[in-house]
Amino acid sequence: MLHVCPTEFVRASAARVWRTILEPLEVARWTETQLLEAPNRELQEGDRLVLGAGPGHRMTVRLDVRKIVAGEQCALTVHLPFGVVNDEVIRVTPVSPDACRVAFS
Repeated sequence: MLHVCPTEFVRASAARVWRTILEPLEVARWTETQLLEAPNRELQEGDRLVLGAGPGHRMTVRLDVRKIVAGEQCALTVHLPFGVVNDEVIRVTPVSPDACRVAFS
């Protein structure tokens, strides 16, 4: 089986990227989706985030937060349209005060 781990180097502090991952409104802005359901706070383990995606934001994407290691990684179960389910882990690693590496696996 082939495992792919896309990685990006981002010109933003690890703290800024981490806030983008955990703030529901920031997640919607980052993914260009519409926030349909989310807690009114930073995401925590056990939370559910529901986004509207695609044309007219009519397709539902659900993110279940499985595990958070503060400042390092966020493990999600992503429920996509048509029954597709993806286990996703986002890892954030600082490389300088104003840059970090973001890996998706």
